[in-house]
Amino acid sequence: MIEKEFIIENESGLHARPAARLIKEASSFSSDISIIRGNKVGNAKSLLSVLALGVYKGTKVKVRIDGSDEVAAMYKITQLIENNFYEED
Repeated sequence: MIEKEFIIENESGLHARPAARLIKEASSFSSDISIIRGNKVGNAKSLLSVLALGVYKGTKVKVRIDGSDEVAAMYKITQLIENNFYEED
């Protein structure tokens, strides 16, 4: 299991399109991927679960990944968050 903390800098936080991009990326991996805000834990592969966390700009979140492809998953999710949820083509 690996974990990493992030500050969400995207203007709209983890809502609508940014959340959908995160879910699309997370769903491409077999590992369990969680987003943690305070004492709330959301499944990064579920739109409702991510939206329920109420992540706004400036919010600190932790990404926890556990599974066989956890390193690759963390790399891709880190890139996505650090690029403010703009996908690289």
